[in-house]
Amino acid sequence: MNPILIFSGEETKTLLCEGTAELKIDETSFEGSGQVWFELLPRPHIYHLGIFKDESHSVAAPLIFNPQAILKYLFNKCEVEGFQISGRCELGSEKTIVKWQPSKETFLGLGGDATQLSEVVFHLFNFAKIIGPRRHREQRGNLTKAIECVSLQSDFWKVDIESLFETDDRLKKLKEEGGHRLTHTGSIKRSDGTTFSGKEVNDVITMLKFFLSFAKGGWSEPICAVGYDANSNRAWESYNSPHESWINPYSWFDPHNSQQLTDLWKGFTARWANEDWREALVEVIYWYLNSNNTSRGIDAGIILTQTAIERLSYEFAVKEKRLVEIQGFQDLRASDKFRLLFSSLGISLDIPGEAPELQKHAKKFNWVDAPHALTEVRNSLVHPENKRRGHLDKVFYEAWNLGLWYLEMGILAICNYSGTYGNRLKTTRSLGTVEKVPYNT
Repeated sequence: MNPILIFSGEETKTLLCEGTAELKIDETSFEGSGQVWFELLPRPHIYHLGIFKDESHSVAAPLIFNPQAILKYLFNKCEVEGFQISGRCELGSEKTIVKWQPSKETFLGLGGDATQLSEVVFHLFNFAKIIGPRRHREQRGNLTKAIECVSLQSDFWKVDIESLFETDDRLKKLKEEGGHRLTHTGSIKRSDGTTFSGKEVNDVITMLKFFLSFAKGGWSEPICAVGYDANSNRAWESYNSPHESWINPYSWFDPHNSQQLTDLWKGFTARWANEDWREALVEVIYWYLNSNNTSRGIDAGIILTQTAIERLSYEFAVKEKRLVEIQGFQDLRASDKFRLLFSSLGISLDIPGEAPELQKHAKKFNWVDAPHALTEVRNSLVHPENKRRGHLDKVFYEAWNLGLWYLEMGILAICNYSGTYGNRLKTTRSLGTVEKVPYNT
């Protein structure tokens, strides 16, 4: 599927839509034309331009002498909460141009919560180079390329993701230069072909944001979605910008085995349908993504990872399985909270051979298993009086990586995933090398 909006990859600005604009200054309203722009530099953001005919400078004067004069800005008759970035007079044209920044990153440009849709197309920036279970060919001139396709099917939703003709070139540029580039497009439909509301698709887009980001190991969410009604007319549009610049982190997901996405989708959506689990997954995956970004510091990653594991353990062991009461859980040591989760899921507590330095320290300090070792390393970071503070630097990387492995396995197991995965503990692993998950669902 082709992109609906034009993100060329080379230009830093894209005009998303045009419409009417209205300013309210004091007791006076001014009407003009409005534009919504997507801009990548200096950071990705979306803003409005309001263009007003201003022969008597009745708009410009308040903006110049009182930048807080604007009471409201409306686009297509809908108020856009935000603030003025700038206002200027265009010499010789008797126009005043107001640049307006929305206070909310995601906002609707067309339609509403009740709008009925049959399909929504979204844009995906900075996703991994997937090899799909199926593909088709696209030819431009004398050049032919494979378009990789992945389908995610649950009881309620069907999502298709496709690479672009330019995906390989853009991924190469991302690896060389960083930044943000459109790499894939996707579509959302009901599994049974029926229509759905704008509110429902907003929930699916949020779910996809956390699902795809968990797969990549870094933020990668649907951008600027466009919805079509039963007559194939554009009826709904939602605008947002990418969350994070290009990173290429470790992750359980192997892009050369994209069937893994298909296999996880049904279990993930089932958990997401439960309000308590949705809240838990949002928190846990948020901490996971911050932990997995090494630019934020491995020491910080160790702390955040273990916070996420404890949150996952609470949701699973206390709220779902009722293996222990709330007070009993609170009284447990952190290592016991980890053991409760992993042993219940059938995940080994042993320190693996891929963490030799951690094994060596465990033998030296009598750490009985991986949860004990991980929490001891964490304690040396967060407690200033800890006797081993400043003496465990050699194991930081292994503790960080092993903690994230446990977190990934915990999320996969809770979603009843039983397929293959890329083992992040095997840091020399080449793409395409996968193994079965180390537990029985």
